[in-house]
Amino acid sequence: MKRKIVLPIAMVLILLTILYVPNLLLSQGVQPGASEPQDLEDLVEYPEEVLLTDVLDEKERGSELARIIVGVEGFTDILNFLKEKGYQFENSAVRISNVGGAFHGSLLSWWSEASSKGTRALIVAALMDDGSDMVMGAVTNLLPPEMIPELDPFIIVNAQPYLFISWYWWVPAPVSRIHSWYYWWYDSHSHPNWFWGVYWWWRTDVGYYYLAPYGRQYLPWWWFFWHWTYWRHWYWWSTYFPYKR
Repeated sequence: MKRKIVLPIAMVLILLTILYVPNLLLSQGVQPGASEPQDLEDLVEYPEEVLLTDVLDEKERGSELARIIVGVEGFTDILNFLKEKGYQFENSAVRISNVGGAFHGSLLSWWSEASSKGTRALIVAALMDDGSDMVMGAVTNLLPPEMIPELDPFIIVNAQPYLFISWYWWVPAPVSRIHSWYYWWYDSHSHPNWFWGVYWWWRTDVGYYYLAPYGRQYLPWWWFFWHWTYWRHWYWWSTYFPYKR
């Protein structure tokens, strides 16, 4: 004879709350809209016309760096945070591009010197003419080809290459703090969709920490910012085209 399990109504409500409410909160402000990518293919094949002009003149680049440091909220916080981890940044390594076309502003990419373990830190930032900005830091062994001393990543775990990115995003005011998330995997040749995972973690966190609580909207240039971050730094780590999930 089977015994029936009868749960009090209050307990049922508590269980439903535990299972449902966190997912509901996490989904606030996270549903993709027409002005943002739906998958990795959208992210890497940005549809708008954007013109990038690298700032080559050293004096002009120094002026742009100073303007970004002052103008981008949280930039010095991210920079000092990475320095405290032991990473050193030389001004000569700064790359800055002026943005025109669909959006107008400046983009910064700044790799640190290599650590004793071969990892580096990265700062990416945007200062847009509409007054919005963005800054993120990263610590990773996923490096551009000219920075890699070997063909494959040289951090090996369980006889396989171990790739990781630790991200540090400055959540703007009124939150005003560093928010971190991590992404890692084994074997560079079996994980072609990794960058969508990196982006979607950030997208979820943006919705949860910044958009939903304050009724803000996803800014269209964020799509391009992640598109630029991918192509400027890591596109050669994808091995499957056309980037389908």
